[in-house]
Amino acid sequence: MSENHNHNKHLGYGISFGLIGGALLAVLLGSFFNTMLVWAFAPGFGMLLGMMVGIIMDANHNKG
Repeated sequence: MSENHNHNKHLGYGISFGLIGGALLAVLLGSFFNTMLVWAFAPGFGMLLGMMVGIIMDANHNKG
């Protein structure tokens, strides 16, 4: 029986929490700037930041 090892566990968490954080950032920035571009870019940037953090955490976790 083969074991399923998920080596990208933190990447999934980073994407999901980054998207949530980006949406919250869009809410905050949307109250100051009245433009739809905030809602277009803030969740994407949050998800990108979450992906980078998740990849770094996975790389450090897979070392040891």
